[in-house]
Amino acid sequence: MKDSSILGFVTVNDKGQVVIPADARVASNIQSGDKLLVMMHPSKEGIVLIKPDSLETIAKQILSQVNDARDSIDKASE
Repeated sequence: MKDSSILGFVTVNDKGQVVIPADARVASNIQSGDKLLVMMHPSKEGIVLIKPDSLETIAKQILSQVNDARDSIDKASE
């Protein structure tokens, strides 16, 4: 599998449905019946599909990085 965040193209049908490419499903471990959260991309030019549990994990990682950066800034200013 390619080391890329681009995993294929989809076409929206007249019912607004898309098929998630197999490479994307495998890379993201998406199984039949999984629930995905649909979020607006910050650019408002598209959407992001993410497993709800993954979103919580990502949010915790981001907060940890923010706290680490804040600690580094505090230590540098001492």
